Amino acid sequence: MKNHRTPQILALAILAVGLLALAAPAQNLAEKPFIGSWKGAIDIVGQKLEIRVVFTEGPDKKLAGTFESVTQGAAGIKLAGIAVEGKTIAFGLDPALVPGNAAFKGTIDATLTKITGEFSQGGYTGTFAVEKEKPQK
Repeated sequence: MKNHRTPQILALAILAVGLLALAAPAQNLAEKPFIGSWKGAIDIVGQKLEIRVVFTEGPDKKLAGTFESVTQGAAGIKLAGIAVEGKTIAFGLDPALVPGNAAFKGTIDATLTKITGEFSQGGYTGTFAVEKEKPQK
């Protein structure tokens, strides 16, 4: 006797496997728009400091990166505590290298080319804005 439900069961199994495959990298997909080099400024206590943030995909496939304060001549500072939720990204700077618990929280715009938000360090708060740099050819 032939089972008429076999094609339906097979189709459901294929659909379930496909959905699982799509769900697994969802966190990484949310982080992809942030990957790259971003340049802009921090505006805090009446001073504007030129900065660059570079987001990369780490060996563990999670977002990693470095920070540079162009104005202050500080480069290669590792980002810490990177968290992405939708279009919002939060991160800090390596506390072993930068005192004052430096923290950023911003939102990427609809064009995925600008991040704006708040910056805080050592009890002071300000704003920051960075734009994605085009890759050099």
